[in-house]
Amino acid sequence: MPAAALAQPTVGGAPSQGAQAGPPRLRILGVTVEGASSDAVRAVVASSSGLRVGQELIVPGDPQIADAVRSVYRLGQFSDVRVVEDRRVADGVFLTIQVAESPRISDYSVDGGDKKDRDAVRARLPFVKGARLVQSDLGRAEAVVEDYFRGKGYLLADASVTTTPARDGGVKIEVKVDRGARVRVGDVEITGNTAVSDRTIEKAMKDTQQRTWWRFWVSKPYREDALQRDLGRIVSLYNERGFYDARVVRDTVVLARAGRRPEAVVQIAVEEGPKYHVRNVEWDGNTVLTDGQLTQSLGLARGDAFNTRRLEENLYGNKQQSDIAGLYYNRGHMRFNIQPQVQIAPGDSVDLTFDVFEGEVYSFGSITIAGNDKTKEHVIRRELYSIPGQTFSRDAITESIRRLSQLNYFNQQALAQGIQQEVNDEEKRVDLSYTVEEVGGDQLELSGTYGQIGLILQLRVTFNNFSAQNLFNRKAYRPLPMGDGQQLSLGVQTSGLAYQNYSLSFTEPWFRGKPTPIGFSTSFSRIDLDRYGRFNTDADSSSRAFNGYSVGSLRGFLNRRLRWPDDKFDASTGLGYRYYYVTAQSLGLPVGINHELTAELGLTRNSQDSPIFPRSGSTVALSLDIAPPIPGFIQYHKWGLRTGWNTPISPKVTFGFTTQYGYIGSFTRDDVRFQRYLVGGSPFDYQGINATFGKDIVYLRGYPADVIGPRAGNVSAGGRILNKYTSELRWQAVATPQLQAAPYLFADAANTWNGFESFNPAQLYRSAGVGARLFLPILGMIELTYGYSFDRFPSVSRDDDGLNKWRFQFSIGQGFNQ
Repeated sequence: MPAAALAQPTVGGAPSQGAQAGPPRLRILGVTVEGASSDAVRAVVASSSGLRVGQELIVPGDPQIADAVRSVYRLGQFSDVRVVEDRRVADGVFLTIQVAESPRISDYSVDGGDKKDRDAVRARLPFVKGARLVQSDLGRAEAVVEDYFRGKGYLLADASVTTTPARDGGVKIEVKVDRGARVRVGDVEITGNTAVSDRTIEKAMKDTQQRTWWRFWVSKPYREDALQRDLGRIVSLYNERGFYDARVVRDTVVLARAGRRPEAVVQIAVEEGPKYHVRNVEWDGNTVLTDGQLTQSLGLARGDAFNTRRLEENLYGNKQQSDIAGLYYNRGHMRFNIQPQVQIAPGDSVDLTFDVFEGEVYSFGSITIAGNDKTKEHVIRRELYSIPGQTFSRDAITESIRRLSQLNYFNQQALAQGIQQEVNDEEKRVDLSYTVEEVGGDQLELSGTYGQIGLILQLRVTFNNFSAQNLFNRKAYRPLPMGDGQQLSLGVQTSGLAYQNYSLSFTEPWFRGKPTPIGFSTSFSRIDLDRYGRFNTDADSSSRAFNGYSVGSLRGFLNRRLRWPDDKFDASTGLGYRYYYVTAQSLGLPVGINHELTAELGLTRNSQDSPIFPRSGSTVALSLDIAPPIPGFIQYHKWGLRTGWNTPISPKVTFGFTTQYGYIGSFTRDDVRFQRYLVGGSPFDYQGINATFGKDIVYLRGYPADVIGPRAGNVSAGGRILNKYTSELRWQAVATPQLQAAPYLFADAANTWNGFESFNPAQLYRSAGVGARLFLPILGMIELTYGYSFDRFPSVSRDDDGLNKWRFQFSIGQGFNQ
């Protein structure tokens, strides 16, 4: 900034007596502005300077003149500002403010980095096209650019700003950036720690992980904001171990060279302080819960190391929902509050005192539902655990959301966010509003495949929100009556006269107004081996007797939702009948007519948060099918156990592990006819395959259909003992009403054996690979996998030699784990 200039002309050729005595104090008689482009600008300059007519100042050298120059500079429109003396009259002076306007910015550009970086930098620059150039913004722009790139790990980034005249009289600004090499974290040096090892601290630093020879892929670019987050994690780590006073006293970053690349050596000094233990826990104000109950839920008893994280979670919210706040909320205490006090006591101990405000008990008020254009309101209300008039409970709301998610009628993410609470303190009630976003739950599957019997076409239609009550209501057809939560499914598979399969099923989930699903299913299949070429040995096949099989089945079931041990249990009962008619000896099945009558029992516990893409919760299902030894009927008993666990790793990433065990036994020690486990392949592989009826198909990714387990010659006979294990790392990439998509990594292992004499649980066929599940409202589930088989198997066809290899498989309408 140029110094203020004030010229003082000589009057009469000789200095006055005032000049001899020192600078005179003069009164301003007038202020003019020169160099401004308009009257408006001149007025702004004069006003901003603070110089006023009648004001007295010392000429020259008055501080008010320097203040005037600085004030005008701060307007940001001038490259030069001076205050000069125009003339004197007696004890007064006329002043002129001379300004040089800064040029306007015609354009500005960024040179260096990729397009994404250039766009981000340009948005951060302090320049505006058409505005006056502020000289200080040039240096500020350099700092902004360098800070941006250093934040991305380019600690050696250098920026320079240049200006060039433009044709329109303005200036063009060019910002040149030399990012340099990205600086990665080299070593992390920790000092001052004795109670916690370097390795434990380094593991807590999730964003500033050092480079090691055995973990070369982990090295991350150094970022200041990431380091600050990790310093907070270090303090939290110590706090969780009882070191209440722990702190980071110094953090330094030193640049070093590792070959040609620069690295950041992070030096961290910690001060651990003493390890504190809980001495006393006292509660004040509690009447609903005893001191002992609260201390147990707190998880910190006398003598325990003081853990601040456990304290916070068990007071206000933990994953198990056993926190103290939850205990009170579930008893209706909506205005519950608790104030913890931590006092340091002698001997490296702490005393914990909790001031509890329980408040009054609230109840559920009105429950409103919005957004359900198709689903009838009673279908939603019957799933709700929040009942008007009942005591308010946080768990009731959580379970209501889970139950609605299980219907698979609504957008899962919108459902969790669509709950609104309005508290009425006068009437001590909580009004709830459930806003749902409906998605298409109906499925249409139209597919074709070329199987053992030739070209097979399949059509399956499933209505998941059907309304049988409105079958005779013409106004309810859209295109079919919908909204009562019933399920109707119809399917047809055909390969002309060679093969037909028809199926029909119906389920009413609430029988007689209670959560008691009841329904039936029926199917019929028929294969005529003389109707297609690969089995036909007689050109005049029409004159031969029927050569093939037909099977019909009818099943009815009744399920009940239990209240004990908890309300997530379901008990199921069913009664089924099958009719088998086999004439083809080439199928390896008992020839003739066979009947099968089964009683089915099941017990299931399901706490998964979503039926299609579960993130948390578990499933356990125990089943028993009994076909009694009735004369002329097939006999057996079949036991099954399925388990599944889901653990969220991040908001969109989940690890899942499932197991499946099965055993088929005989009441009479005679061989069990038809019933077997067939392992391998995908649901699509089994469309139209003969000789699989009456058998359990267990899909296994990475292996073809029907290749694992005992054989009869070159044909899979299936086994009577089953073990299967599946693990998946899933990422829910898309979750919209139009599409849900979850890519995953998987590892599978399975096998089936004919009996305990050959049973070896360590002998498993293993596979691993990648896959993706897609759920579209109209098509249902589509699953694609690309899996590698680790174990060889006997070749069963020219299409597959049984060697270790990658195999692509897919399925429409049904998943591999269903």
